[in-house]
Amino acid sequence: MQSIDDIILRNINPFDNFYCPEFINHNLEEQSTISYLHQETFIKIETLLSQNLQDHITRTALITGDSSCGKTYLLNSLKIKLNYKSFFVKIPPFAKRDSIWRRILRYTVDSLVKPKNEKITSPLLLYLSKIKEEKDKLLNFFKSDKQNFISKMKEKYKKVKIHNADDFFSILYELTTPELYELAIRYLRGDDLAAESLKSLGVEKSINTETTARETLTNLSIITCEIQPIIICFYHLESLPKLPNGRLDLDALFQINAKIREDNQNIVIIFSINSHRWQEYQEDIQKLYPESIDQEIELKDVSLAQAELMLGSRLESLHKQAKSLPSSPLYPLNRQFLERSFPIGRMNFRDVSIYGKSVFNAYKKWLLRDEQKTDFNLHKNIQDKLDITYYFKVRWYEEFSQIQQQISKIHKLSSTELIQILQDVLLLFGIKEVATSLFIRSKYASYSLSYQLPNTEQNIGIVWTEDENSESFFYAMEACRKTLEKNPSLKLILIRSQDLSSSQSRGYQVYQDIFLKPQHRYIIPSLDSVHYLATYHSLVKTAREGDLVVGSKVISLRNLQSLIAATRILDDCDLLQDLGIVKNPVNIDDKNYDSRGEMNVFKPIKKHIDVKNAKDYIFNLVITQSCLSRQVLLQKAVSVFSHLSELQLDNLIQQLCWENKIKIIDPKAHPSVQLVVLFPGK
Repeated sequence: MQSIDDIILRNINPFDNFYCPEFINHNLEEQSTISYLHQETFIKIETLLSQNLQDHITRTALITGDSSCGKTYLLNSLKIKLNYKSFFVKIPPFAKRDSIWRRILRYTVDSLVKPKNEKITSPLLLYLSKIKEEKDKLLNFFKSDKQNFISKMKEKYKKVKIHNADDFFSILYELTTPELYELAIRYLRGDDLAAESLKSLGVEKSINTETTARETLTNLSIITCEIQPIIICFYHLESLPKLPNGRLDLDALFQINAKIREDNQNIVIIFSINSHRWQEYQEDIQKLYPESIDQEIELKDVSLAQAELMLGSRLESLHKQAKSLPSSPLYPLNRQFLERSFPIGRMNFRDVSIYGKSVFNAYKKWLLRDEQKTDFNLHKNIQDKLDITYYFKVRWYEEFSQIQQQISKIHKLSSTELIQILQDVLLLFGIKEVATSLFIRSKYASYSLSYQLPNTEQNIGIVWTEDENSESFFYAMEACRKTLEKNPSLKLILIRSQDLSSSQSRGYQVYQDIFLKPQHRYIIPSLDSVHYLATYHSLVKTAREGDLVVGSKVISLRNLQSLIAATRILDDCDLLQDLGIVKNPVNIDDKNYDSRGEMNVFKPIKKHIDVKNAKDYIFNLVITQSCLSRQVLLQKAVSVFSHLSELQLDNLIQQLCWENKIKIIDPKAHPSVQLVVLFPGK
């Protein structure tokens, strides 16, 4: 085994991505640390949960605190700590009032069908298994026909109101049919399915209204009551839409809260909001919705003892790899460093993580300079003069990787969400007059926006609809036609990855009348382009909350926009290229263009871009970490670029060595013990 200093040199800074749930360990040691850090908060939330288990009355908790107090970490911690006795659902901010219930349903279903861990199946299938094992053999739907199952389930729940019971229980039945499982999930989450899909499920229409979405959520809360309660958490509230008077539409969420409390019996609601924002709205909310909050929780600065525990919990895994445990659980940090850095004895959560990251980086650099003859001087070495763009690129690629895992298909996002993330990017590029709801007084208003390109007077309208149902597509096309009648000079762009419906359908006929004309366009977006938009949108929400930390700096929304512009990291987004927002790369081979100079739909450049980005990630990771073992570097690259092979990524490490960008200190050693550093002079 190696010394602790060797371990430090070879590994990633354990304080990177401190807030991200994917990087929180799920072991018992980490959970005990989490419990201690937020002990009072956990007791209060668990009390609400225990009360719900006893009387099934829905309750609400409000968590407030400064942007640096650790609300994000707390929510991730609650999800881990309470995972064994609740279904935890995180709801991102809504884009439009007219689709709030459908958004809540979509994310609730996604949580209920996702396995809790490797040993426990998804909650919905867990419920169905419980029904299967009941003593009443008539409910064993594996041995009975579908209609008999529906009848028996209606009898089972006759004392409570199940909305649209025939369709709801029909879908539950199909969840046990492997060939219809995915389709049944899509129905439950509110996707507007094609008529053929609905027929195969045995239902007439999709959940495509706010009322049916709300009623389906109520149904789910009733049946999951037999297993565990649902915790619904509303967070990132700084990204809520604004009312005409400029205030956040917080009222809409408390209307939802009131309705859930009235209609649902098995839910605990959590709001997470910055203290200054809550103070601004508190009086109005309490007047309109008295007794709508059962527990208010304010997060405050942490003590030195808590800071030590936070830092020690992150260093523990490195200490366990060493041949002997260091004298202090904080090594290479220590209590004296903390006391000198935070003389008042208390600090905010974010500053603790930034402090840990900075000291760890400084110590690593000190080890590399062979300065062990003198003691490590914190104040002399902690200054990080590295350009923040290096840290940002690492953060971007890792965030992008997480988004790729979350969004496996474009229809995972609703059309409203897709327009929302596109709007964020348009604002980033300084597009003028960006306005949502191109379609006025239309059900499909939230599927559209309009804007004006810089240095032109041309008004452009965008419609992004991914609804599969041919009737829905027709009405979206009709909304396009009516809009053009009122504004003939408008240039209209249809974005859609789904099929355009049958050539004989009404929707397709209207599509032809509009989008086959030269002044309008039809763009088929790639999944990769959606990942670009969604990654930026995710960072925007974090920046608005004041929680976006890059390197050791807190990044505002304006800083984020500057970093995007400086790195030009969105230039490879093909949808933005097709919209003319960014230019096509100039180094793309001519074979990627057709005879008219248009980009081919099946352009073979995706792999090239992936390899380029992976190489950039590896280089920037070495820069920001100062030193890594080749094995750890390769493991990180594999985790972020999982679609590339380990051999490809290892070859990129070798290429960077040949280009004199990075250096392997001991190239003749076994790869498992080789160290990688930045090439001298770089």
